[in-house]
Amino acid sequence: MATAKLTKRYIDSLMATASKYTVYDTELKGFGLTVFPSGTMTYIFEYRPDGGGRRVDKKRMALARVGEVTPDQARGLARDKASDVRRGLDPLADRQSKRQQIKVHELIDQWDAASPISKRTGRPMGGLTKPYTLARLRNHVVPLLGNKRVIDITVEDVNDFIRRVTKGETARDEKSDKKRGRIRVRGGQGAARKVASDFSMLMVYAIEDGIIHANPVTHARKPRAGKRYDFLSVPEFTAIGLALEDLLSEGANPTGISILRLIMLTGARPGEIEGLKWDEVDLQGSCLRLTGSKTGYSIRPLSRAAIDLLKTLTRTKSPYVFPASRGEGYFRGAKKIWNKARTKANLPNRVRYHARHALATIALSEGIDAVSVAAMMGHKGPRTTLAVYAHVLDENAARAAENIGGKIAAAMTIPAGLDPFNAEESRPSADI
Repeated sequence: MATAKLTKRYIDSLMATASKYTVYDTELKGFGLTVFPSGTMTYIFEYRPDGGGRRVDKKRMALARVGEVTPDQARGLARDKASDVRRGLDPLADRQSKRQQIKVHELIDQWDAASPISKRTGRPMGGLTKPYTLARLRNHVVPLLGNKRVIDITVEDVNDFIRRVTKGETARDEKSDKKRGRIRVRGGQGAARKVASDFSMLMVYAIEDGIIHANPVTHARKPRAGKRYDFLSVPEFTAIGLALEDLLSEGANPTGISILRLIMLTGARPGEIEGLKWDEVDLQGSCLRLTGSKTGYSIRPLSRAAIDLLKTLTRTKSPYVFPASRGEGYFRGAKKIWNKARTKANLPNRVRYHARHALATIALSEGIDAVSVAAMMGHKGPRTTLAVYAHVLDENAARAAENIGGKIAAAMTIPAGLDPFNAEESRPSADI
């Protein structure tokens, strides 16, 4: 059994191994630190309930992760638990009892406050992802399931929830607390699919926190993600481009115009371009090195046109490529400019994401391999690209089949008078 005084310097020296291990504190009995293969370190407290004794099995409870509290604060938490044990209490049983009473709306607030790291990126949700996720949870989940205990949620509950969101039962349009603001909540299959994914993530958090043992969303009937059939065509790119030129001449903010142009040139997610920082721009390497994308660190190749656009921008003291007109953040008005441009171009149903879809669709149609397209799009791997844009590959396959089939059919055609089993002897001699 490894023992040491748990100080910050000692903890910083610990390394993860293939299997988890625990180091116990020499200063306080029962207090320790567990190091997991992933590198995560958690302060723990072990005790024997019901008066102790060798015949009573030990219980172990997690106190906090390294980084959330200092070693001295964690030791203080362990002392409090030790005091509870001496008074005949069972801290772990009390905690589990309280956890079993937590309701869904309370779990959402708890997840919001905790901001746990994402397994995909290794960081807490950033940018607009977290606000949008919370908005979906609070506008769809809370009205239908918010007052149910988390431990009581069943697969049937989740199926019913998805059905009701799909039918639009949670949709609403009403005035918000903000001046001239409104709350617009849309239902439908798309909303149900997204919030089902959010709810599943919340249930995984509940499992990690020891509230439940299984995710009820896993076996629910979740709507499948649709294929990307809608994208900007080349004439539509032209129409939007001309509309942006007109808006610029009419006095539209040039920063917003530049954001939209770069989105169309790169096929990047709108949020990735809006929040782009200069230290993520590598003009010499002709790429963007995004540190906060949806899939974590991501390298995106840049075309000459995109590089030329970036070179026209004036660099200020702001770390952002597209700084806000006021304050220290980045410019957030590009979406309004897009809405004006699509109206002017008579394309009312085209959103900025259609430019992203266009990049992948055109690239795949041109025969560019899925690995390269995945890199351009910032997908985690080509499997995502193949799944989302499978219809484009189906069309390519159909053209290839027609081409190859025609050649084989031509090869199978036997001219009149030719013996296919003795083609050389039966072939008419050529005149010399």
